[in-house]
Amino acid sequence: MWMFTTGTSVVMAPWLAWDKLRCRHRGFAAALAVLYLGALRQQPCGFGVRRQGQSPLRLVREQAGIQQHVQVDTGKILLSKAGKLLLSKVTEAGARGDWQQIRRLFAGYGGSELPVFHAVLHHALNCGQLKEGAKVYDELCRKKVSKDAPTYSTAMKIFAELGQSDVVREIWDESRTACELDEFLAGARIVAAAREGDVKTAADVLDEMNRTGVPIDVGHVTTAIRACWEASGRNDNAAGFLFRLLDDLGLQPNIATYTCLVGAYKQASLRKVQAVVQQMKESSIQADMAFIETYLTTVLRKPKEEKWTLQELVATKLRTRSPERLAAARGALAEFRAAGISLTTLSARIGRALDILESAK
Repeated sequence: MWMFTTGTSVVMAPWLAWDKLRCRHRGFAAALAVLYLGALRQQPCGFGVRRQGQSPLRLVREQAGIQQHVQVDTGKILLSKAGKLLLSKVTEAGARGDWQQIRRLFAGYGGSELPVFHAVLHHALNCGQLKEGAKVYDELCRKKVSKDAPTYSTAMKIFAELGQSDVVREIWDESRTACELDEFLAGARIVAAAREGDVKTAADVLDEMNRTGVPIDVGHVTTAIRACWEASGRNDNAAGFLFRLLDDLGLQPNIATYTCLVGAYKQASLRKVQAVVQQMKESSIQADMAFIETYLTTVLRKPKEEKWTLQELVATKLRTRSPERLAAARGALAEFRAAGISLTTLSARIGRALDILESAK
């Protein structure tokens, strides 16, 4: 084994041929080795809210299945008559996205039935009422209600979105002593890891899933690739290796996978970034607005924290980019426009700035 130092910690990476995936276990062990190497150069970027391009990222999560939630199996839990009635009303209000009604219903509840609490947690997450969801989970803990994997999964997603990584880790640790690992619990932990660019944790969870036979789907791998995207430093090798693992697992990448991959290529060569589009064409995967924005910002190497107004783009930002990258962005935009794909505000702004620079020649 090789020993690598990451900060103050030491990690062990298996000595394996990274370019040969002969079985699932060897493949994930190799992926972990690559991810650990990438971790040498990265520091977690934190749970900061991604402002520019936030809507496309939300689309990516939905497409990847990352935002799917599981319901409590009420068939195994005895509910009181009042609990059943409340659960029914909460579910109906949740289907309408009526959080205020859910809040009013739950305010009058004094019981401690898990299905009721989890339903409220579930809809708090869906409705974006994260702080309210955190309060519900805190009340659940105060009442010492026994929790299950779906409840832990939903809670981790809520606190991850709130940027409370310490709480996420506490919930994860508690869940590992209370219930067995399943695809939903693992998925929630990978989502939380991706949120803060924690490539190592995402890889560790994937590796445990593989070793213990927990089903892995394209959403799990896509989210791990997103961790590479969110992490600082160069992580394109780790992301590319995870992407290749999909083939070893017999899984097909979707547009969300390609979006996260090209996002993780933020410091890769232009040729490597362009190869993603070519592979999409060969696989008959249609680009969407989220992919287009991510592709353009990767090609043009837009720092995450910069907003890029039209004036900035024309005056300074694009003028410092190489002719090759500007040409690549123009060519891609021409193809996307010809295909009739809608553009995000940022993508349209970049296109306008490129047109202005071209006409000024």
